[in-house]
Amino acid sequence: MNRRSILALGAATSTLVLASSAVAFAAGTKVTVRIEGRTRALLAPTVVRTHSGSITKDGAPTGTCPAANAAGALDGATHHRWNAKFYASFGDYLVESVLGDTESGKAYYWGVWLNNRYASAGICELKLHVGDRLLFAVDSVAHHEHPIGVSGPRTAKTGGSFTVKVVWYTDAGVAKPLAHARVHGSGVSATTNSHGTATITAAHAGTLVLQADRSGYVRATPVRVRITG
Repeated sequence: MNRRSILALGAATSTLVLASSAVAFAAGTKVTVRIEGRTRALLAPTVVRTHSGSITKDGAPTGTCPAANAAGALDGATHHRWNAKFYASFGDYLVESVLGDTESGKAYYWGVWLNNRYASAGICELKLHVGDRLLFAVDSVAHHEHPIGVSGPRTAKTGGSFTVKVVWYTDAGVAKPLAHARVHGSGVSATTNSHGTATITAAHAGTLVLQADRSGYVRATPVRVRITG
């Protein structure tokens, strides 16, 4: 069941967090979880290990929502700091709040991306594979938002210029160049061109942390460039 179908059924209440994968794994698999709120990052990429048993918070019957799946990864990454309503008819959760960011589902809701692909099944159903990357992000009901990524060199020299690239990911996980994205860090700022690239010149030695964002998209995980003298 897709996001728009859930929205119709929810009738402006909450929206089911969705995610999908076809690969199962044994309990104890390590995955990476990142959480992006509406206005700021709530959790940087964090490695968690899933476990056996089931998630029963907010009324889920024992055995219905395996802790080895995405719901368990969310629970572990947030140390249980999320709230949802369990719907027996779906056998899954409508996630309402994560790390203090509460979304009603009327204008914004919690969505899930797995390895840069938009979700298509509930978090209780999502079976993970070792090394999977889960992104929980606030999405807009009116305008479906896509995550972006930024990449650059590991090192650069003081006073020298280097190129960074920004892409956005389609629902199928295909990376495409993103123009007009703002790339910024301590003392530097640039805007990407039609190819999704921008030129940065660092004036000081040290570690330069670069963020990329654009209105209507889920912000990127920052990239770090070591600037040498």
